[in-house]
Amino acid sequence: MAKKAEQPTVKRGNGRGSVRRLPSGRWQWRASVELSNGELMRAAGTMDTKTEAEEALSRARTDAARGQFSVTEKTTLGDYLEAWHAVKKQSQAATYARSHESMMNVHILPSLGRRRLSTITPRDLEAFYAGLTYQDERRGEGLKGVKPLGDSMKRLIHNMLYQMFSEAVRHGDLPRNPADVARPKYTREAAREVTVKAWTEEEAGRFYAVARRDPRGAPFCFMLATGLRIGEALGLRWENVELGEESALVHIRESLVSVNGHAHRTTPKTARSRRTVRVAGDALAILKEQPQKVALDMEAQAARYTPSDAVFTNSKGGAILPDTVYSFMRRLCEAADVPYKGTHVLRHSFISIQGQHGRPVEVISAHVGHARASFTQDRYRTVFEKEREALTLDFPALIPDSERTL
Repeated sequence: MAKKAEQPTVKRGNGRGSVRRLPSGRWQWRASVELSNGELMRAAGTMDTKTEAEEALSRARTDAARGQFSVTEKTTLGDYLEAWHAVKKQSQAATYARSHESMMNVHILPSLGRRRLSTITPRDLEAFYAGLTYQDERRGEGLKGVKPLGDSMKRLIHNMLYQMFSEAVRHGDLPRNPADVARPKYTREAAREVTVKAWTEEEAGRFYAVARRDPRGAPFCFMLATGLRIGEALGLRWENVELGEESALVHIRESLVSVNGHAHRTTPKTARSRRTVRVAGDALAILKEQPQKVALDMEAQAARYTPSDAVFTNSKGGAILPDTVYSFMRRLCEAADVPYKGTHVLRHSFISIQGQHGRPVEVISAHVGHARASFTQDRYRTVFEKEREALTLDFPALIPDSERTL
């Protein structure tokens, strides 16, 4: 007859966990730990000695208090991913955190969330990547077929899982990272020449001229002239601007994002995004014109006007939400007869035109606040057809007349 497991040898208060000896002679610890998001998770494990079990219980409680916890045999990928993200998002920009939450809730958790973390294999991840499809309720039921998820989104999901598994390995929670050898299989479309994301210099000039004539086009012109992200430009406040006669210093210290339709100020996208940009030329003129625009808006709106410290404001004085500019920019593109490619085309165009004019990529990368110059080169630098003209080497023309064979 099997020997019954002994009762906990040490009495603890509610929620403090328990340690008991199993019939096998090993010691089991159990606890309910509170994660950073407020949810409770049951953690348990077995050790060879009572002392080791006590230490494991204490470590689990300490890790949970710090926003981490030890992986047990029953820990699911969903448990670990949510706890990892709860800590990670504290140092992320709001847009990054929201994007990661969307990837978790829409794609990862429904498919892998209930799987035990320690059992995930590279083959499991490859099967998961292969089955990724669009999950958008706005698509409606009338659409036939299931559209595969785009290669860029697959890459983002893989990067998120890779980071989570890497941290689990680093903390000793897992022996190896299954995402080391598993990769999404990208479509042939990804290998083809991608759609040009930047305007040519002529197209950018036409857009700038149209937007400059419209009182509401100033932010777009400023972004195109400086390469700032939309959140950096719309989040710019006068306290971070030093105006001079011939130039101005613009300190990028925060970014404006829309969260559930409300303005939210957050940290810049990356560490290198915190930077100072020197502004001159017509971009400087745009900054100096903004107080005049505010005075006209105050007169027109009267009591409806609410002043703010934003450099670029709407007609009622408030900061312009990034989510509200797309339809207006589309109209500006139509008026300028240039293709609409979203607001990020302004940043792509700035980088590509600067590169066309011979600016070193490392200088451009530092100016726009990218983490690496290679990222600027690979993801933002468009090589225009005009730059590729007359690249055929005409060797007879290169040889001096004195060295040619008669």
